[in-house]
Amino acid sequence: MKFLKYTILVLGCIIWACGLNPTLLALVGKYKLITDGYQYGDLYRMANLSAFKDPRKECPDYTPPARKDSSRKVHLYIVGDSFTEDQRVGKSDFAVDRYQYVKWSDMLHVKLDTSATNILLLESVERHFRQHLATPVTSIIPDSTTFVQRVTTTKFMHKLDEAFNGKQAQDRFEALLFQNEAFLKVKEWKADFTYHLFHRINTSVTLVDNDRSVVSYMDTDTPHVTSSFSKIRESELDSLVMNLQITEDSALAMGFDLVALSIIPNKVSVLQPEYDVYNQLIERAYQHPKLPVPYIDVLSDFRNMGTASYLKGDSHWTCEAQNLWLNKVNTLINSFVDQENI
Repeated sequence: MKFLKYTILVLGCIIWACGLNPTLLALVGKYKLITDGYQYGDLYRMANLSAFKDPRKECPDYTPPARKDSSRKVHLYIVGDSFTEDQRVGKSDFAVDRYQYVKWSDMLHVKLDTSATNILLLESVERHFRQHLATPVTSIIPDSTTFVQRVTTTKFMHKLDEAFNGKQAQDRFEALLFQNEAFLKVKEWKADFTYHLFHRINTSVTLVDNDRSVVSYMDTDTPHVTSSFSKIRESELDSLVMNLQITEDSALAMGFDLVALSIIPNKVSVLQPEYDVYNQLIERAYQHPKLPVPYIDVLSDFRNMGTASYLKGDSHWTCEAQNLWLNKVNTLINSFVDQENI
């Protein structure tokens, strides 16, 4: 009995420590002792509705188009959101010789090779574009070498506050204890029962398109700037474009040869833009008379694809939609390199 008590105590301490420490939780996940909870999609993870359970699949290898003239090296740098994270795209997907990705929240220290063509691509999902360009981009710093610096606080009290943050700690404990198949099935039964009997779902998601699709609440929560239906004044749009101009000027001064923009549509902007009064952020930004940079536009293409453009249980794109975007990015890269060589 004493052995059992100590065993339970030790297990409880381990669970408590992992729940409070993201590093320990990541270590547990690394050795596959738990799943990350995203194996069926980020939206399913929140909604747990069986209709949107969509097992994650790896995309087939993508082969970028060859450059006509490969005599000059091409280096691509992306400041991006989750659509361009390492698990989705990488160097092999682009017609480039060197590739570097950095999250919007991190800092990119960069030493540019002036003998190469250096391209900077700003990739933002629609819901965060207004936040990312509320000020000029300052996360790129000239340096003696190229590396990514994660922006984290070093103060002990800040780390302690983060560890005991109610929502974050709750998410970690849930990932540790309840993201296995048995508990997921129970949560799924509960979610389905609540939906069918009371038409209620988790407040982190929204059902659209006559309940045939699920999207993030951030796409539809109209009081907030992340929403596709939050009003945007012309003056704010002017500011976003001006900050983009300042960002381009700074990048060109560092030695970049081209700055380009890509706004990935919110899922609801593709599947049901008539859910409310759509603010047309993407079209208005791309058509702004003072937009200083070339852009990669996929909104109309995704709408033509319909539900085939986004994963059923996830807020991210399908392999087909991803390949369409990659084709457009590579076309822009090759076109610019060809013009430089004329």
